[in-house]
Amino acid sequence: MTFDTRSSSLPRNATLYRVDSAHFFDGDGDGRGDLAGVLLQLDYFTRLGVDGLVLTRHDRRGLAEGYWQAIADRLQQAGLSLWLEEYRHYRSWPQGQILPLCTLVDHGPVGLTHWLEKRAQGGAAIWATGGQDLARVVSRCGGGDLKVALPYLALLACLPGPVSLWQGEELGLPHAAEPGDTRGNRSPLPWVEYPEQSPVAQQPMQRRVATEHRAMAVSRQEQEPDSPLNQCRRLLQWRRRQPLVANGRIDVTGLHDGLLWVRLVGEQPSLTVVLNLLPYRQHHHLPPQTRGWQAELTLGQAEMSDDHTLNLGGFAAAIVRPKEQE
Repeated sequence: MTFDTRSSSLPRNATLYRVDSAHFFDGDGDGRGDLAGVLLQLDYFTRLGVDGLVLTRHDRRGLAEGYWQAIADRLQQAGLSLWLEEYRHYRSWPQGQILPLCTLVDHGPVGLTHWLEKRAQGGAAIWATGGQDLARVVSRCGGGDLKVALPYLALLACLPGPVSLWQGEELGLPHAAEPGDTRGNRSPLPWVEYPEQSPVAQQPMQRRVATEHRAMAVSRQEQEPDSPLNQCRRLLQWRRRQPLVANGRIDVTGLHDGLLWVRLVGEQPSLTVVLNLLPYRQHHHLPPQTRGWQAELTLGQAEMSDDHTLNLGGFAAAIVRPKEQE
């Protein structure tokens, strides 16, 4: 298959959201999620900071093209583009631009390094760490430790080129079944901790939320400044305004003993992203700089010592850059 990678309305720093409407929000009170529910929650996507929605192949069964145009119009009013998931690629609606999807499948050192090397080679593609046919990234890459959501969200946010979130990754949800059972990736999104907290029409669907997801409900994470949801919002806001994500490239990557670093270069001063993928504290020695280093963004327990050593707590992340002349 030949992919059309010519000029696109999708910026290189864009973030898409793969929504599974049947398990997102019940818009008509029949106990199942639907496209009407997606349209009722457009404010959720705009507050999150995504630029477009991707509807899966399950969403498109039996619907006429005219209906897709109506959805595209609603999304455009909210500042969102519409994409349709095809086999291993996304297609924009109605323009028809096609971009291949490159998903992190093997989370081990070799697989992660190979995935980043493909990103460093350039080319038009959309990058993702999760999908409907995979166990959730928290369970697949962190052994179920919920804190691993932060470094993987930070990894996506710093990649030059469009990226895609799978529904629930912004909440740091674990897999709700055995790893090989893809149904664990499609539990209804937890909007509230207890079904009785939602309107009567939404309660049947909220009763089907996985037990392990209830404490990670949107309503609860909204109130916690350091929750995965609010950290994801911070990251996507940073991504939108960072020129090196929009116009730069990956220059160097490294992975050693669970400590991952990525260097972005371009016309602006370089950025170094350091991620601790393990649950215990680690140190990363930054190369000497004339004026030293300063933190651009930190997540979790991250601090810099006077000798330019980054001290990262378990599953913490830091984005740093050389200090500029004052």
